[in-house]
Amino acid sequence: MESRPSRGRKAGIVRSGAIYGGGNLLSAAVPFLLLPILTRALNPVEYGNVVSFYILVAVCASLAGLGLHTAVGVRWLDPAKGDAARYTASAIVLVFASSAVAALVTAAVAPAVGIKLAPEVSALAAVVAGANVMQGMRFVVWQNRERPLPAAALQVISATVNIVLSLLAVFVLRLGGLGRILGATSAGVLTAVFCVISLSREQAATRPTATDIRALLRFGLPLMPHTLAAALLTSADRFAVSAQLGSGALGIYGAASQLGMIIPVLADAATKAYVPTMYRLLSRRSIWSRLRVVAITYLSVPGWILVAVVLWGVLLLAGPLLLGAQYLDAIGLAIWFLLGGAVGGIYMNIAGLFFFTGNTEWISVASVASSLLALLIATRAVSAFGLAGGGATYLAAQIALLAAAWALSRRVSPMPWHRPALALALLFREFPKRR
Repeated sequence: MESRPSRGRKAGIVRSGAIYGGGNLLSAAVPFLLLPILTRALNPVEYGNVVSFYILVAVCASLAGLGLHTAVGVRWLDPAKGDAARYTASAIVLVFASSAVAALVTAAVAPAVGIKLAPEVSALAAVVAGANVMQGMRFVVWQNRERPLPAAALQVISATVNIVLSLLAVFVLRLGGLGRILGATSAGVLTAVFCVISLSREQAATRPTATDIRALLRFGLPLMPHTLAAALLTSADRFAVSAQLGSGALGIYGAASQLGMIIPVLADAATKAYVPTMYRLLSRRSIWSRLRVVAITYLSVPGWILVAVVLWGVLLLAGPLLLGAQYLDAIGLAIWFLLGGAVGGIYMNIAGLFFFTGNTEWISVASVASSLLALLIATRAVSAFGLAGGGATYLAAQIALLAAAWALSRRVSPMPWHRPALALALLFREFPKRR
């Protein structure tokens, strides 16, 4: 019979998952709520410029912030490694510094790679990327203090501010696509300021130290190839579409990818609820705990694929209500992004093994290899098959990333992948007291 503490832990996981899921869904409603408005207010070229800006945000994430919210989350899970509050303060300093450097680099490089935005507008992408990392730090501190409600509330409030400011800029100030960019940037800055003040008042960020800054750089710098490769992984198809088919086609393609973002939103919520449990299971160093991690990963494969197919059926019916008349071709394209998101959801379980062991350089290898594949095939696929070729490139790159990460994880953190039947049988059983 299952013990009461075990039932309590499982109930807590379900409750946290529901709260995180609700927060994620409500915050992710920003692009979906704006989609039917912007695809009617903006022509495909203007919307294509907004898509270009978010491509830059993804690329800037490799430098702006250095992904340090992950390092902060790990430190708060294991404070025995050092003072978590000082570590967080040091991370804040590095986020500001790295975002400033990323803004300068982006302003100089973006026009050279075909991004049709003014340099100063391109630089704002680094500001948004850095603000996202700052929000991530505030989130993980609340998460590891088991306070899911304020963490989810932050997501919802920042998303609401994003919507309001974007609509004001587009319709009141009549700034068009630029208004959407400025609205998102302003919302990001306001959220980042709140996060810094909130962390300081809670004494969750106290005094930065040179030792912690060096440790954070050792964590974040090896991740740069991974995050840059991940950005290219999701952007190579968009660069190819923009270069070969123009901003108008990129606007339609971007609308399709936005529809497909439903899956990554759901996957992110599931991961946020599951990761603390995954780390606890792995920290037990027992075959029983590892078998449970294996079982959950195997179950995620048919689960995410089923979700993707069901959502595509829903979009086929509801798509015309979501999109303006100029964007209806995006509905059929969405299947590529839904399936790619499903593969990404499976991959996130594997990626947790690298972060738990600290061997982040190996996940960079997987990301770089997959992004190189995307870069190699994107131009030819778009040239041969148009927008569908871009979607197929995205899905192929996600599959390559999952396969590479799984293969490398066998070296970094060997798991009993060859025992799926036993893993599934043990998933819902109680652990032996000693093993």
